[in-house]
Amino acid sequence: MLTTGIDLGPARIRNRIFVAPHTTNFGEAGRNLVTQRHLDYHRERARGGAGLIITEGIRVHPTSLRRLGVHAYDDEALAGLTALAGVVHAEDTRLFAQILHTGRHSGDEHHGSWGAGPAPWSTGAHSPHVMNAFDLDAVVAGFAAAAARVVAAGFDGLEVHLGHGHLLQQFLSPLTNDRTDGYGGSFAARVRLAREVLVAVADAVGGRAAVGVRLSADEFLPGGLGPDDVVRIVEHLRGSVAIDFLHVSHSAYVGAASLSTQMADMSYGRAPFRHLPARFKREFPDVPVLAVCRIDTLETGASMVAAGEADLVGYARAHIAEPALTRRTLAQDSPRHCIACNQGCNANLEAITPITCTVNPAVGNERAWLAASSTQPSPQSVLVVGAGPAGLEAAITASRRGHHVVLADAATEPGGALPDVARVRGGFGLLLDDLRAELDASTVVRCFGAEVTAATVAGLAPDVVVMATGAATHPDDALSLPGGPPVLELAGVVRQPSCAGATTVVLDELGSWEAFALAEVLAARGTAVRLVSPLASMAPRITVYSRLGLAERLRAAGVRIFTMHRPAHADGRTVTITHTVDGSEQTLTGVDSIVHVRPARSRAGLLDELARSGWAGQVHLVGDAFAPRTVQEAVYEGRAAGLLIGAPTITQGLSMRPPYALVAA
Repeated sequence: MLTTGIDLGPARIRNRIFVAPHTTNFGEAGRNLVTQRHLDYHRERARGGAGLIITEGIRVHPTSLRRLGVHAYDDEALAGLTALAGVVHAEDTRLFAQILHTGRHSGDEHHGSWGAGPAPWSTGAHSPHVMNAFDLDAVVAGFAAAAARVVAAGFDGLEVHLGHGHLLQQFLSPLTNDRTDGYGGSFAARVRLAREVLVAVADAVGGRAAVGVRLSADEFLPGGLGPDDVVRIVEHLRGSVAIDFLHVSHSAYVGAASLSTQMADMSYGRAPFRHLPARFKREFPDVPVLAVCRIDTLETGASMVAAGEADLVGYARAHIAEPALTRRTLAQDSPRHCIACNQGCNANLEAITPITCTVNPAVGNERAWLAASSTQPSPQSVLVVGAGPAGLEAAITASRRGHHVVLADAATEPGGALPDVARVRGGFGLLLDDLRAELDASTVVRCFGAEVTAATVAGLAPDVVVMATGAATHPDDALSLPGGPPVLELAGVVRQPSCAGATTVVLDELGSWEAFALAEVLAARGTAVRLVSPLASMAPRITVYSRLGLAERLRAAGVRIFTMHRPAHADGRTVTITHTVDGSEQTLTGVDSIVHVRPARSRAGLLDELARSGWAGQVHLVGDAFAPRTVQEAVYEGRAAGLLIGAPTITQGLSMRPPYALVAA
C-alpha cells in the first residue's frame, strides 16, 4: 500500500512515504538561507525513493529566527528555495515547506521572542514579549508572504505549523493563552489567530499548491490541549478554509516530559503514538492524514496505512540514518536502521550545530563522503584490530572498497562493548545486528579469540593497521571506601544485575546514559537506587529532550538523585555522602553495593609496541582507542579510516586525523 500514489490538494505524491520535517542547522550563518548542504542532503533523500519531503520549519518573521535556520520573510530567500525545489523535483519527489513562528522559545538574542502571554517556555528561560495588535498583524502578513514565496520558488505545497508548542499553539492552548483582547479567553478567541493565518495563507497560495496544517493532537500536559480539543479546532478551521491534509504529531515545547515525546528516543518503543493520527482519520475520513514519530520501518508504516490509521507515513530520523530507506527496503536490501539514540540529530539540534547521525556519518557532508566512496584505491592489505563499532565499520568499509581485510579481536564474537550497551539501551542492538549482517555479507577474514601483539602484526605483514582496541576502566581510578559495601564495575552489573543487591548507590562521574540507563534497569527489577553524582546537574550530557522524560521515569521508579555529592566514608551498609560545595553530609543506609560509573582509559598500547618492534606501515587510531567517547565517534572514525586507506588526499574532506606513519627502526 505504501507504493500507491495519492493527491494532497493539487500535488500528486508518487507513494505514501515522506521525509518528515526536522531541523538540520545547515543554514547560512548570519543570513539564514538555504545552502549547498541542504541541496546535497535533500537530494540524497529524494534519490532514496521518498515521495514527499517536507522541509524543516521555515521562519516567517525575524522574531522567529534561529541561528543556522532558514527563513522566507524576504526575497533574499528565493534563490536558495528555488534551487532546493529543483534538486528534489529532479528525482520525481514533491517538496512541501513547513512555515512557522516558534513564539516564546525563539532563539534570536537580538529580536527577542514573542508569545501569547508572558510565561517563559521553561523555568529559567527568558520571558517573551507579549504580542500586541501590531505584532499580530505582522505575523499574519508574515505567514502569507512566506507562503507566497515558497510557491513562487516552485514548492508543491506547505503546512502551517499549529503544534509543538510554537506560536500558534501558544494561542490555541489555555495553558499559554490568558489574553483578554479578543485573541484569548473563549474557544473562538483562542482559535482566532490560527484562523486568520490560514485564511491569509490560502489567499496567498490561491490554489496553486497544497495547504495543510501540522497539529499537536495532544499536549500531554494537565489542563492542556487533548485530542478532543484539537478535533474541535480542526472542525472550526475547516469552516473558514479548505485544508488539504492534516499532519498529526503531538507534544508541546515546554520544560516537561511532553517535550521528550516530540522526538521520542528508544525508551518509548516503536510507533508509540499511532493512535493519534488514527483518531483524526476516523474524525476526518475525507482529509488525507499524515502520521509521524518513531514509525522507523516501512513495515510499521504499511501496517498503519493498511489499518486506516493514516494515509501517508513520515520518517525523519529514519531518513537521517538511511537516505535510501524506501529504495533499499523495497529492494529487500536491508537499510541501516535508526536506533533512536538522539545523539547526532537531537543533541546537535539542541546545541544549534549541524546535525549528524550515530549510524550514518555522512549526514550533512554527503558530497564529501560520496566522493570519497566513489574513488577507486589500489587494493591494500589491512589489519583491523578490535571488532567493536569502530573496528567493524572500518573493516566493512575497507572491504567494500576492494581492500584485503583481516579483522582480529581477542573476544570470540564481534561487537566490542555493544552487547553490554544493548542490555541497558536496547536500540543499540539494532546497530549491532546491522554491523554483524554487513560483516557476514563482506569478504572480511575474521581472526577472533586471540590477543593481537606486535608479533601478530609482523606475521600478517599488513600494509595498514586500524587500531580500534577500545577503552576500559582502570582499577586505580575506582572508588576506595574502606569498611563500606563492595564497589562494583558497571559492566559486571550490566551483565548480572542481581549482584547489585536490594539497595545500590550508582555513583555517576560521566553525566551520560551509562549510569541512568543502569538505574532504570535496576529500578525495574525492584532495586532501590540512590544515584549520587558530583556533577552540578542531572545527566548534563543527555539531551534535554530525552532528559525530561528520563526524569519523569526515574521519579516514578522511586530513584533518588543526589547531585553535587560524593561518597565520603562508610560504615558497613551505611554510606555518608558530602555536598561538594558546602560540605554538608547525608547518610544512606542499607546499601548493598556501589556501582562506580567513571571515565575509561584508552587501550592503545599496541601502537607503542609496534613502534618499538620496528614494524613499518600506516596506523589509524580510531574510536575509544584514540580517546573514550561515544558510539557516534566510533562509527564515524571507523568509516572514515576505511575510506582513507589508499586515498590520503581525501583526508580533509572527511575531517579525519591522518594516519600515523611508522618507519623501520
